[in-house]
Amino acid sequence: MDDCKKVSVVPGAGEKACNVGCMGYGSCVKACAFDAIHVVDGVAVVDKEKCVACGKCVAACPNFLIELVPYKAEHLVKCSSHEKGKDVKAVCAAGCIGCTLCTKQCEFDAIHMENNLAVIDYEKCTNCGKCAEKCPVKVIA
Repeated sequence: MDDCKKVSVVPGAGEKACNVGCMGYGSCVKACAFDAIHVVDGVAVVDKEKCVACGKCVAACPNFLIELVPYKAEHLVKCSSHEKGKDVKAVCAAGCIGCTLCTKQCEFDAIHMENNLAVIDYEKCTNCGKCAEKCPVKVIA
């Protein structure tokens, strides 16, 4: 298979244990006319210098993993799982475990837990990096 949308309808949706992670088959890469996305080690990576925020990659991802974030954003939560920490750790070494340590570091109320997942409010985020420093699994980068 060479397309995430095709794989998403197959039971198990690919070889990866996390059912909400990047499948790595490149539907987003094919949708991008600006060569701003590449699959690296099985995960789609966006080159923000080439991205024009057209949103075609967002529409192409069957797991809804890609979001448009402000260009100035220096920190992203690189996980989409809403599972509890123990279940995340069972299938992923770099998934958000919902520990809330990041939320306690933010002096600007810019990061919250929503259904076991850290979410950054880019309107409030000052890019101080304290959330990323404190994250024990380094899912905020």
